[in-house]
Amino acid sequence: EDAKSSRAFYSPWFGMDPDDNLNLIQPVNPWGGSSWSMYTEYFQWSPTSNSNSRSYSVLAGQTLQGLLEYNEENDEYLLSQ
Repeated sequence: EDAKSSRAFYSPWFGMDPDDNLNLIQPVNPWGGSSWSMYTEYFQWSPTSNSNSRSYSVLAGQTLQGLLEYNEENDEYLLSQ
């Protein structure tokens, strides 16, 4: 069920960042006040930078699946939604 329309921004998410805690990658599923969406976000703490993938509309009750996997050997992440 959709939440009541409002100016609130609510976003359940999980994320991962490396040992230095300067970069964060996460799939996000925000309620934007009138609808749900999903996208991937990359956030860099220093210097501050934020980048989001294309956003997709989703419906209340849809099952979303995401995978965030760290490959230590290559120091890289695999993210899929």
